[in-house]
Amino acid sequence: MIDGRIAERRREVRQERQRRRRRRTLFALLVVAILAALVAIERSALVALDEVRVVGTERLTEDEVREAAGLELGTSTLRLRLPTAEAQVAELPLVASADAQRVDPLTVEIEVRERQPSLIAVGDATSVLIDREGIVLIEEELDGLPVIELSTSPPPPGSDVQEDEALANAHAVWQGLSGPLRAEVVRYVAPDVEGLVLMLDRGIEVRFGSAERIDEKVRALGAILEDVGETPIAAIDVRAPRAPVVVPPDRSE
Repeated sequence: MIDGRIAERRREVRQERQRRRRRRTLFALLVVAILAALVAIERSALVALDEVRVVGTERLTEDEVREAAGLELGTSTLRLRLPTAEAQVAELPLVASADAQRVDPLTVEIEVRERQPSLIAVGDATSVLIDREGIVLIEEELDGLPVIELSTSPPPPGSDVQEDEALANAHAVWQGLSGPLRAEVVRYVAPDVEGLVLMLDRGIEVRFGSAERIDEKVRALGAILEDVGETPIAAIDVRAPRAPVVVPPDRSE
């Protein structure tokens, strides 16, 4: 009887081992089948990128955004790297930010926020648009924006105003002007840093110089403009803000 029970127990152990092996084999086969199915789906047209939409562009073309994003039609949507596409679009000079997201299983939409031009820099027959942060956007002119006149060509699109000292100085002065004064300036003549001149819409020339002590210069200029009112004057020199000079029309030279 004892030998019989031992033999029965051994059979049960062998059977349990066989069942475990079968379960492990079936599980492995199931995993392989699922992986094979996923690979087949991933390579099939069922998940191939069908469309890349672009919204929010003004000066950029949709094709320029698509090319920068690098999302090729037909690519599996399971392998799309949308953060990489966003970063690549954001590298375009005109782009302030980009957001890429799936709008359905086969479609990606890229929303672009373009930088807005605030100034025009002109030199050597080249005109470029510049935004508030000093990024050179594109070779173009735009009516209604103040102009910075340079003695040399402005930096190329995608660069920064800091690449040109005279331009960087004029941009810093533009940023530092109070709102009402900034609205009055129609042209910044910037042959160099110390020679910066602001031309007001009322025809007054402001000899401003460098952006150093800009707060003092702005206060001095504002006070003088308020004092002179409608009195005709040719120029105001605030390069020494504690001793500004008002030049009447007959002494403009």
